[in-house]
Amino acid sequence: MTTLLKICGVRRAEDYRACVALGVDSIGLNMWTGSRRYLDPADARALPAPSSAVERVGVFVDSAPDQVLERARALSLDLIQPHGDLPIAAFAGLGLPYTWVIRGAPELAALVRAAPSPAPARILLDAAVPGFGGEGVRTDWGWARRACARLSQIAPVWLAGGITPDNAARAIATVAPAGLDVASGSELAGARRGEKDPPRIAALLAICRGAAPRPAARVQEME
Repeated sequence: MTTLLKICGVRRAEDYRACVALGVDSIGLNMWTGSRRYLDPADARALPAPSSAVERVGVFVDSAPDQVLERARALSLDLIQPHGDLPIAAFAGLGLPYTWVIRGAPELAALVRAAPSPAPARILLDAAVPGFGGEGVRTDWGWARRACARLSQIAPVWLAGGITPDNAARAIATVAPAGLDVASGSELAGARRGEKDPPRIAALLAICRGAAPRPAARVQEME
């Protein structure tokens, strides 16, 4: 059993090609102008052509649903990942596979009751930080473990927030997510615009491919 890996905030063609060559499962393209990893639509169109070998995810913040739909079609996105103040229901009805992003550690029973319909293709657990992620702040793994166990009845649950090659194996063993979503942990030290580091990506992939998640009940001692 392996854990999937998404490298988020890819901006450069050379980083995109490295992700594909290494065998990353998913690549995140950040469409939010407020991010240092922002990818201009013209630059996005200049990236290598879409391939069935890797999933393309569009990350949007406070974008109108019709704009998200237009970008998804223009960039051949496989999945959209909306953030911001608009309710997730506004995007669930677009007819596109989408990610339901849950920030912080809200009460789980309330989340289950509020689950959007149609169901998301993925649920992403992320830290509640200014800027909508990518700042290397770790999610509460104790809560995330319980959330994975509870929310996996709705969709596969992925983990984001402060994941690096140094802690990825422990994140997998502790939380048992379906996948890891990594931005800053895949980058060169001091990267100003999200430049990626292939050796770090390769290390993350090796961990994801080699570290099988353990059942939540067996990792309580790791809290």
